[in-house]
Formats: sequence, C-alpha cells, structure tokens
Amino acid sequence: MRLHLHIGAHKTASTHLQRILRRNRALLDARGCACFGPAQLRRDLKLPPLSADIPSAPRVIAPLVGVLQQADARGQRLVLSEENILGTTRADIIAQGHRLYPGADAQLARFLRLVGARDVTLYLALRHPLSLITSGFVQQIKGGNLCDFGNYIAGYDPMALRWSELVARLATCPAVGRLILWRYEDYRQCLPYILAQLLGADRTAALRVSSAPRQIGSSARAIDHARARLQADPALNLKEVIAEAELLFPKSARWPGPAHFTPAMMTMAAQAYHDDLIALQSLHKVTFLTPDRTRKRAGDANRA
Repeated sequence: MRLHLHIGAHKTASTHLQRILRRNRALLDARGCACFGPAQLRRDLKLPPLSADIPSAPRVIAPLVGVLQQADARGQRLVLSEENILGTTRADIIAQGHRLYPGADAQLARFLRLVGARDVTLYLALRHPLSLITSGFVQQIKGGNLCDFGNYIAGYDPMALRWSELVARLATCPAVGRLILWRYEDYRQCLPYILAQLLGADRTAALRVSSAPRQIGSSARAIDHARARLQADPALNLKEVIAEAELLFPKSARWPGPAHFTPAMMTMAAQAYHDDLIALQSLHKVTFLTPDRTRKRAGDANRA
C-alpha cells in the first residue's frame, strides 16, 4: 500500500494544511485522492496509542485499514495528515536530551506496520527549534497545563536540538521511501509546491485555500494574568481562565508572546538551524522544498 503521510511537525501550520484537505475532500476524492485528517483519525477512524505495542491496536485500527484498502483497490492516492504520530507538545514527548520527538521513529514504524504500508512518502515541516519549543509551551498552556517554562525544558537542551537527527531516524523506518521537507518559515511561499507533492500536481487546480495559515497563540501578558487568577482562586477552570485572558490581552505588537530565550541565544540557534538544514539536505531519501528550488522538483509530484 503506497501512502503519502504528513506528520507535522506541531506548530508548523499543520492545522491550515489539514483544513485545505478537509474543505476540498469531495473534490479531491473525485480526482482520485482519498484524504484523511484529524477529523477522521481522532474520531471515526481512531488511531490506537502508538507509544507502545498494545494487544488491542490491530482491532482499534482495523476500520482505518479497511477504508484505506478499499481506496487503494480503487486506485486512489492515499493521503493522511496527523502530527500526533510524531508525539505531542508535552515536555517529555516533544524533546528529551538532544532529541526532538525521541519516540517518533518507533511510533511511525508501529503505525506503518499496523496499516500495512510499504511505500511511504513522509511530509514534514521544520521550524527554528527555540521558536518551536516556545510555541509548544504555549500550546500546553492553552490545552490546560499551566506549566512553568523552566520545568518544560528541564529534560532537554533546547540549544542542542537538531532536525537532521530526527529526520535520520525517520528515514530508517523500512517502509519509508522518501521524505519531503520544508521550513515552516517558508510555508506560505511553498504551499503550492507542498500541495503538488502531497496530492499530485494534476489534482491541485481550483482548490479552496484560505489565506491565514496560523493559529494565534497566547501573549505573555495573558499567561501572567491567568497565573494570577488561578493563584487567587485555584478552583477556577484553567481553560476558561486562559480563554478569558486571551480576550483581555490578545497576542499582538502591544502584547507579544513569551520570550524565554535571549536575543543572543536566538541568533546562535538560528545559525545552528541554518547549518542543520544544509546538513539534512544531503541525507538519503530527502527532498527539501524551498521557494526558489521547489519548481525544479515539481516533476516528482506526479508520482502516484
């Protein structure tokens, strides 16, 4: 079974890409492309936990396997998007030591084995690691975990995180044939080429694409306000308090997001990120999409 699998990463406009797939699902289906995102994979065709082998996993995933096999038998291109195959933004899952998503390769291999995929193209967006960690921290707070940033990064060294290390591990999964990568920072410019690779160039005409590929995070002022409110009354509902704080202090130029790293650290990490991207482009199986280079690789998109 040939599979095109978008696995995030988190906080890299995955929701925007998934929204495109969802809004155009009927059109794409008519063009021979069966798309599945979180709306299906977290509800109707729910995935089993992937962090460990569990006896019930084949039974839980059987409905998805059946649907994929039927679509494959019809000759449809199979496209899935689910960043939680990598893990989550929880502190001990997004990173450990010097590794991003330390369990991602095992989880990916487990998922591909369960669905019976044998020829897989992975799609993964990369992001400045310190920006990713900051955004992941805010996501945890928005989700109801009002953690301390020092505790959030206690189990790993943010300055040592390298995407090339993660990509090399993902590439070792036996079913993975190719990895299509791009920078989150280039997402808007690369989106037409991402879609052409993911869906096939002949299927992207007249797709409905929204113009705002982002979710608004929490401002530092909103987080501080929520902490103060909960300190005064611990019985309050955390998610409701965060939502209220975001209305009072929306993330903006006036109320920016948290800045836990110094400008010098951000500059140093940006250089390491740049060097890391150069290094991973030479890795086996990798195709790297950039605004000025993706056109040269557009022919790859027609691979069914």
